[in-house]
Formats: sequence, C-alpha cells, structure tokens
Amino acid sequence: MRKQWGLVLVSVLVILVFAAGCGQVTLTSQEVKGSMTSLQMDLPFTLEQQPQEQTTQNPYVKSITNNMITQAKGMDFHMTQFTTYVLDQEAVQKAGTGEQAKLQDKILSSYLLSFEKHVKATEQSRESKALTIGDHEATVTTLYCKMKGEDEVIKVVFLPLPQEDWFISFAYPKEHEKDQGKLADQIIASIQVK
Repeated sequence: MRKQWGLVLVSVLVILVFAAGCGQVTLTSQEVKGSMTSLQMDLPFTLEQQPQEQTTQNPYVKSITNNMITQAKGMDFHMTQFTTYVLDQEAVQKAGTGEQAKLQDKILSSYLLSFEKHVKATEQSRESKALTIGDHEATVTTLYCKMKGEDEVIKVVFLPLPQEDWFISFAYPKEHEKDQGKLADQIIASIQVK
C-alpha cells in the first residue's frame, strides 16, 4: 500500500511541476540595434528584420529608425516597436540648456502622439514612472486606451542616451494585464545599454 501511495505522490508531483512550467514564455537575450547604439534585452521572439531608417523634418532630429513586430507568434502583444531618434547635437547645443530639457519632453510627447495615431488608439488615461537603466534615467509611460473597440494597454519606455533616444513600446489587451503586462515589465527590467 505504501508503494502505491508513493507512486501516486510522485505522479502528482510530476504533474504539478509540468503544469507550473506550462504557459511560461521563454525569453532569449538579444541585441536590438539602433542607428548609433544597441541594447541587450530578453525577448519572447526573435528579431529577424533590420531597423528601417527614415528622415524627418524636425531640425533637432537627424534620423529615425524603426523596427516593428506585429502579431508575434504565440504572443498576445499586438505590437512591439523599437524606435530611435538620432539628434543633431550641434542644433541641440545651440538651443541652450533650458531648451534641451524641453526638447526631451517634446520628443516623448510627439512620439506618443504619433504612436497613438499610427495604431488608431483613443487614449483614456496615462501614468508615468521613472526608472534607471544602467547609468541612464528613463521613463515608462503606460497608456490606457481604446483600439478597434477593445481596451488596450500600451507601455512605452523612453531611454535618452547621448547618441540617440530610444523608445521601446508594447501593445496588448487590457484583459492580459496580469500576464502580458508582467511580461512587458520583465522585458523592461532586462534592458542593458551595450
């Protein structure tokens, strides 16, 4: 009788261990390239495409790179986007210190506005928090919005570096806040400047 209980107990433990491992997303450390810098982070999908470079009309921004992944396989992220802005350092220096601080706010605001417009999202509310990535100050802005009639969450990391400014964005359904929201936070926590 003890052997049978022992086998049952072992079987239950194996099932519990297997069930605990199911549904967990595998993250792999990958390099994400911008124009001038790159970041290392843990991602649940493989980046297979190179960032696309765009020109801009902004006198302070030389170029923009964009790398967007939509409907990543097996993921509830509707979109993950990596965008960098290479600033014209000479123009920024001429603007003066006070204008430089305003410029960072303007860049973040214009990015959020253009992102919302691109994904056709109607913002309902937002919250921001500061964090440190390496030795660099960054912010995470969480937008709660409507997208195609659904409640959506968009998390945007803004990481200004001396050579270029980084934006890392995740869009997912609000109903997946407990799993995809935590996954986005886990990815954000893994970011390292190379």
